[in-house]
Amino acid sequence: MIKRGSLLAGIAAFFGATVAGAPDVQAQSCEYPGVLLVLDRSISMYTGRIDGVRKWDIARDATTAMLNGHGNSAHFGLMIYPGPSGGGAQGVEGDVGACNYNYQDAGCSPQAPRCTTGEVVVDVGANTRNAILNQLTWPEGLSNSYTPTWQSLEAARRYPGLSDNTRRNFVILVTDGYQCCGLISENGNLSCEAEASNLIPDRVEALTNAGITTYVVGFGGSTDVRTLHSAAIRAGTTRPGCNPNVNNPGAGQECYYQASDAQSLNQFLDDIVRQISEEVCDGQDNDCDGFTDERLERECGGACGAGTESCFNGNWSACDAPGADPEICDGQDNDCDGSTDEGLFRACSTNCGAGQERCVNGNWSACDAPDPEPEQCDGEDNNCNGVVDEGCDCLTGEQRPCGQDRGACQSGTQICQANGTWSDCQGAVGPSPEVCDGVDNDCDGIIDRLERTCSTACGNGVELCERGQWVGCDAPDLQAEVCNGADDDCDGRFDEGVNRPCSTVCGDGTEMCINGVFDNCTAPNPIEEICNNGRDDNCDGRVDEDCECQDGQQQPCGTDRGICALGVQTCVNNQWSECVGGVSPGLETCNGFDDDCDGVTDEGDLCGAGQACGCGACVDPCINQECGGEAVCTFGYCIEDNCPDGLVCEMGNCVPGEGGNEGGAGGGFGTLRDAGMGGAGGEDGGPVTGDSGCNCDATGGNQSSWLWLTALLGLGLIRRRRG
Repeated sequence: MIKRGSLLAGIAAFFGATVAGAPDVQAQSCEYPGVLLVLDRSISMYTGRIDGVRKWDIARDATTAMLNGHGNSAHFGLMIYPGPSGGGAQGVEGDVGACNYNYQDAGCSPQAPRCTTGEVVVDVGANTRNAILNQLTWPEGLSNSYTPTWQSLEAARRYPGLSDNTRRNFVILVTDGYQCCGLISENGNLSCEAEASNLIPDRVEALTNAGITTYVVGFGGSTDVRTLHSAAIRAGTTRPGCNPNVNNPGAGQECYYQASDAQSLNQFLDDIVRQISEEVCDGQDNDCDGFTDERLERECGGACGAGTESCFNGNWSACDAPGADPEICDGQDNDCDGSTDEGLFRACSTNCGAGQERCVNGNWSACDAPDPEPEQCDGEDNNCNGVVDEGCDCLTGEQRPCGQDRGACQSGTQICQANGTWSDCQGAVGPSPEVCDGVDNDCDGIIDRLERTCSTACGNGVELCERGQWVGCDAPDLQAEVCNGADDDCDGRFDEGVNRPCSTVCGDGTEMCINGVFDNCTAPNPIEEICNNGRDDNCDGRVDEDCECQDGQQQPCGTDRGICALGVQTCVNNQWSECVGGVSPGLETCNGFDDDCDGVTDEGDLCGAGQACGCGACVDPCINQECGGEAVCTFGYCIEDNCPDGLVCEMGNCVPGEGGNEGGAGGGFGTLRDAGMGGAGGEDGGPVTGDSGCNCDATGGNQSSWLWLTALLGLGLIRRRRG
């Protein structure tokens, strides 16, 4: 600890006045220390508050108090970061771009400086108080102001105003947060691009190597404790009472100055400037009071006590602590080595020889010369009576064998003891209970004649010892587990882990044995085919089969023959819907229409017994070739034109045309139909195939027509006779 005292000044004045050539303690000139305040102006200094007051306003007031109290003790300057110009990196490049936002260069400006390297806005010099305070007004509209701390410390090292090596130079760093450049916005959350944690401590060490001492001040509750702690240790400006041996200090262990409120920030800045402006032992007038190294003392000490050193012209005088003396036997540490009466001896003797006495706590100990002892049978005159080993059975140290050498047993040795008697057998190995190890442990000449119970998980048995190994256990063996509902491997579980491959038409899988039965095959199963998904869902080797159509398509359906009319089908779920809007076939009736829409009119057995269907109505046979009303006996039946509008009766059929019935037996009446006479003819009078399979022609004029007519007439005569 350095102290100031009037005694040293008096001594210096005395020697300055009386000793020829002694240097004058009064300084010829002084050089105030240079102090650059590096102040964090990130946006958190404006938005953050302590006890309702903005952190920036607290820092401004603390700076004002520091300059008011110590403005004449040093030359002050001011650096603000990020730099007010918004000029970007300005030659201090890092892995993260100074103007980055979301990993891209978003540009910097005075209103949005981002990570612009810190700039000296007031040069280090005399009478800078007002200039510094004028720079501490927060700019209106400032935003996107990040925290380029290490870049600004690098700029401070390069600052020419701190390169004057004729004076002491200092940096006071005040920051409220973490190094933060390259802001990233993700899902509404903001973060900083990652940078190495050692950048700030490395720049502080670079300042120290350049002869610039750095004081580190953290402000508020969101500071980077580990980084600032390391930086203060690198700077050599650790706070009294801190713990430099931990990497992540707890509260009160920080080696930097952690200010939590306005009062502590004011106190720390005051303490730091006092340390900067105090006189130190360097041959300079540090406090510019006209004297060099005045009234500087520090404590010192030697092995024998404490003393004092005094500073004169930049050098500490010799320590005036008391010196050491040679050690003597007085209970004191005369040579001040921490030990008392060490290494002090003197000669002495007895009847049996010479020895020494030792000094202990200021007194000489008993003589260590040999004293007479009881005779020990060792070939010596232990009792110093002139006779050697009297009364001994053996000489001390003599040996003889004892015990046996058979099986595991080994012989030992008896040794003659100091009293001239033999000791117990030493080193011998005696018998022990027989164990299965291939050795005759009980030394009876028989090796390993042993048996013991043994077991497996499936039961108990007996095993024998042979050549040191237990063999031949006859307990039931474990079997490999199989799917049988039994515990084959005797582990208390049934069918565990027994699986086998299985498959379906869709692929392979595995099925598990449960209670003796394989079940739960994991192979995929077919499902109903899903149209238009490009997969074979039912595993039949086809893709999207039975998908008739695309949804929304339409097509005609049904038939437009006979009385039928076409309808419409619509595609729904890749299938054609029912036919909608058409006229469907019905039962054929004797009405001159094609009711069942098969292209043939009035075919089949449509009339009562003995009747036939002709020209749209059921007709009776002729009686004596005669018919009543307008009917005409044709082919043995009384036929008249009952065809619907637009159709005419020809050869017993209703065909398209106009006009009434003009037929007779050889006229327009065509083929007759009944259950026993054959089928219908076509509209063009072509061949007709009936239910009986008859193939006839009703066009008239050829041989088949006459055969047909003859058959009808014959039938009529037969029916008439039956009547």
